[in-house]
Amino acid sequence: MSLQKVSALTVIALSLAACSSGSGSRSPLSINSNPTVQNTQAQKAAAEKAAAEKAAAEKAAAEKAAAEKAAAEKAAAEKAAAEKAAAEKAAAEKAAAEKAEAERLAAIETNRADLEQKAVAAGLNPKQAAAYAEANKEATEEAAKLALDNLLKAEQERIAAEKAEAERLATIEANRADLEQKAVAAGLNPEQAAAYAEANKEATEEAAQLALDGLLKAEQERIAAEKAEAERLAAIEANRADLEQKAIQAGLSAEQAQEYAEANKEADEATADKALNDIIAANAAAALQAEIDHAKGIPTANYEVGKITAESRMSSSSIINALTNESRIHSVIYNLPYSIVVGDYSGYISYNNQTGHIFTDNRTSSIDITGLKTAVDAIPTIGSATYTGKAFNGTYQDIYDWDTRESSTLIKEGTLSYTVNFADRTGSGSITGLGDEIVLNKGEISGTGISSSARQSYRTGSYLLDFYGKAAEEVAGKVLFNGKDTVGFGGTRGDIK
Repeated sequence: MSLQKVSALTVIALSLAACSSGSGSRSPLSINSNPTVQNTQAQKAAAEKAAAEKAAAEKAAAEKAAAEKAAAEKAAAEKAAAEKAAAEKAAAEKAAAEKAEAERLAAIETNRADLEQKAVAAGLNPKQAAAYAEANKEATEEAAKLALDNLLKAEQERIAAEKAEAERLATIEANRADLEQKAVAAGLNPEQAAAYAEANKEATEEAAQLALDGLLKAEQERIAAEKAEAERLAAIEANRADLEQKAIQAGLSAEQAQEYAEANKEADEATADKALNDIIAANAAAALQAEIDHAKGIPTANYEVGKITAESRMSSSSIINALTNESRIHSVIYNLPYSIVVGDYSGYISYNNQTGHIFTDNRTSSIDITGLKTAVDAIPTIGSATYTGKAFNGTYQDIYDWDTRESSTLIKEGTLSYTVNFADRTGSGSITGLGDEIVLNKGEISGTGISSSARQSYRTGSYLLDFYGKAAEEVAGKVLFNGKDTVGFGGTRGDIK
């Protein structure tokens, strides 16, 4: 039943209900009707209307749902039929396409095989033919033929180029062999010849000849230079041997001679002679010093030449202004180049610590002089000379430095002046600075020395000295007062006049 029909029936029913009464008869309208009755009737009519509308709505909804379901089922059926038809069509089209593709690929493969066979027949090697066929299997017949012609042409050109390169290399190698043989014949050694040929195998004949001439010239110059160097070294070695022999003859040790010759083998004669003379002089000086050290008899390394050194072992002093009273055990050493004067003092002494004058001398003393004495026949016999030096008597001088305000005690030093007349064979002199002047009276040369009397103020005594050095370069001796060694002295000679 349609929705329109349901609606019409609902309207008719509602109309019939409105026209009927509780008794089933029609009553005229009355203005004075009961309001309660009227409200009840209206409510009933509204309820009936709502029920009719609800029933109509439910019926319409049911009919709508049924219609929609039928439409959906129909649409689904139509969709399924369409999808099935489309799938069947697609499958058919796919199968047809796959068949066409398979036929296309089969045709391409057949063409590739034909092209490969054709390329091999035309002269390409299997690898080239396979590559050509693969590259042109889908090309047109004309394009494939053009590609094959190009490959054949390129292959022919490659073969021709390889042949030409092989011939070129063969020519180069033949030229290299000829150049190497030519170089050996010209005088180069095998290694030089091989290097020359390798370097010039592609050069022009003129350039190769020029290079060979240059090498030959360089080799000749090298040989000449080597010969000259060999001759130079031989001359140096001969000179070294001569210098060594000369040095040995001059008195050098074998080791010194070798060192000298090696150091001067390339020097000029004057330089070599000077070097030899310097070594001879140094050896002589060393030998002389060894002789002097031996003659002195004591180690002198700790005693500076020309200086007086004092070494006290025990002392006790009483000093009042310039007066010193002391008891001391000490040694006084005066070291000269050729001699050494050693004074040993022990005991009591009273002296002026500024002038060195001795008031009382109860010491035990000994003064020993050792060194390289002058040979009797080496003492000069003409002219005269003055010896100057130092002297000591075992006293000390107290010194106060006003600048530093420090005091010190030093061995008292005197001054020697002694003149020798070698022609007259006499000598005399004096010592100052040790109290009153000590006069060394004239004495005569006897043997290697001089001895004579000495005087200091009222005291008298004696002195003795010897000449030291190879040519009497020094005198050294001592002065005795009261029979005991008191003063030691020494001096070096000035020019003989």
